[in-house]
Order: sequence, then C-alpha cells, then structure tokens
Amino acid sequence: MPQLTRRKTIGFALALSIPMVHAALAADPMTAIDTDKDNVIDIDEAKVAAAKKFAALDTDKDDMLDHAEMKGHMSAPIFRVADTDRDKLLDKTEYMALVEKRFKAADTDNDGKIDAKELSTPAGKSLLALLQ
Repeated sequence: MPQLTRRKTIGFALALSIPMVHAALAADPMTAIDTDKDNVIDIDEAKVAAAKKFAALDTDKDDMLDHAEMKGHMSAPIFRVADTDRDKLLDKTEYMALVEKRFKAADTDNDGKIDAKELSTPAGKSLLALLQ
C-alpha cells in the first residue's frame, strides 16, 4: 500500500473514531453531571442537573410539571408521592425535594457524594432519571 493511501486510511479511521468517543462521553452520566470533574456527584451538581432537566421537561414554561410533561420520565405513583400539595402538578420545589430524597438513597456510604458505583445501583439509576 503506498504511503499516501495508508495515511488517508489512518486519517479516515481516526475521523470515524472521534464521534464514537464523543458519544461514549455523552453516554457517561458522570461526564455531564460532574462539573468539577472530581469523579463524584455532590448534591449541588445534582441540583444543577435537575434544574436543567426540570426546565427541559417544562414544555409550556409555566414552572410546573403535569402528568403529560412527565410521561415516560416518571411513573404515576412516584408523581403522586412527589406531589406533596396534591395539586396534580410538580413545582420546582417538589421536584428538587424528590432529587434530594433520591440522592440520599443513592449515597449508600453517606459521604455526601455519589460515585460511579453508587450511580450504577437501582437507587442511583432512579436519581439519574431525574437528572438526565
């Protein structure tokens, strides 16, 4: 194989691999949520991610989430538990209270941080559902 062709082949292969690396990083929840890059998620980072998720789910921009906006993101029974004032809407305070509750459940070693191992547990995955 001529040198020029080999370089083109290697360059093409590298160009193809870059999107795959970005996709892998995007798929890693720690990358998106762990803003200080210390390989753990603290409650402040979780709240920032949760606020972004809340805003994204709030399609009518009324600062409330109804059943339609939560469809596919939260089960009806969890919604009812989170809806502490029983108005069939979740405001940001109720959403954040659920985030804090799930954060505490996922923080099995009670160090105030969620690492990759804790994030992979059912409680960690439940927290992630509110953050991503």
